[in-house]
Amino acid sequence: MSIITASRVFLKRALGDSETSTVARILEDQEGEVSSSPEDRHWKLNKNQLIITVDIQPTENVLFECNEELQELGLQIEDVPEVIIVEGLAECSDVCRLIADRLAADLGGITRGAEQCS
Repeated sequence: MSIITASRVFLKRALGDSETSTVARILEDQEGEVSSSPEDRHWKLNKNQLIITVDIQPTENVLFECNEELQELGLQIEDVPEVIIVEGLAECSDVCRLIADRLAADLGGITRGAEQCS
């Protein structure tokens, strides 16, 4: 059984078209094969035979998964309308963390207890 790693970026505002193109650009910079859903809310990066997924979800849809982390950060659900979840096997945890950090920095999100400003 494989262990899944996930990094979350809590967003202070919902993403529009220009921000979703930023997500796509950051994934394309990873030198792998990138595919996306028609509505640009889900991406799959195939890099070195490992698959990393990136999902943008309304916070209320993933509250069960991230409620503890929100509390640790001192955030309320009203503070973060959307969450970006970067997920992959444990073998790609460094890449997931790198992607999440870049997303937080470029999109002004909050991750790993630190607010990133662009």
